[in-house]
Amino acid sequence: MNKSKKLEIYYPSGELDGIRCIKRHFSPLTTYVIPRMLRKDAKQLEGTTRRGIYFLINDNDDNKITQIYVGQTTDGINRLDDHERHKIFWNKAIMFLADNDTFTLNILSGVEAHAIRQARESKNYSVENTVQPRFKVDEFDVQTILDIYDEIKFIMGTQGYGMDNGKSTVSDDNLLHTTRNGVNAFGAYSGEKFHVFEGSQISVDKRANLEKYNDMRSELISKGDIELRDGVYILKVNLEFKSPSGASDFVLGGSTNGWVEWKNKHGKTLDEIFRK
Repeated sequence: MNKSKKLEIYYPSGELDGIRCIKRHFSPLTTYVIPRMLRKDAKQLEGTTRRGIYFLINDNDDNKITQIYVGQTTDGINRLDDHERHKIFWNKAIMFLADNDTFTLNILSGVEAHAIRQARESKNYSVENTVQPRFKVDEFDVQTILDIYDEIKFIMGTQGYGMDNGKSTVSDDNLLHTTRNGVNAFGAYSGEKFHVFEGSQISVDKRANLEKYNDMRSELISKGDIELRDGVYILKVNLEFKSPSGASDFVLGGSTNGWVEWKNKHGKTLDEIFRK
């Protein structure tokens, strides 16, 4: 049984899209959500020079992460000064900071390494880290690392940034397929977004009616996130769409009705499952 959790969110400027400070009751961590352009303003906040783990993200207009970098800092927000000069992709930093007792140097490296590994395994975005940190912790500290990451994952989720591989959390009953025209693709619908999962086949040879989906396919192919295997194009990442029809248009090409294209293992359409 999950325990209830209580968060406090402080908006220093009073603006929803400004800096946010987040604190969970009885937790040593304080989270700072910092738009890149407000980095200097965030330096004026108390507590921002402590140790911690941070994520540099590039999120789009749909609040979806497209690129992510995970790092550690012993100097809090001042670590971002170097990234301001040398990393172009990010538009927001999310920092999880605490005192030295919480983030010893080994714990820092352990959480950083675990977070990078989880980001890569999620297959939800491009991970900009090129090196996997090495660390050595006492076996009794392993659970501490996992507990800290679980809190990070929870806070990121409250801000709309899912850190899990959605495919791994979907039961067989909720998994949806489309097999039209020899294409075998699968995903899940949350009630708000449709997720197409890695391993799905994409009918690249048939163009979608909306050019944005053709452009999206081309970009994913160029990045290696859609790969040609034995004459079949295979998706290597998880993708999120605003609607079931957008997802089926991307997968199948043409103009489709996702409410009837996507079916569960019993053959029921998404329309039958959600609307009737």
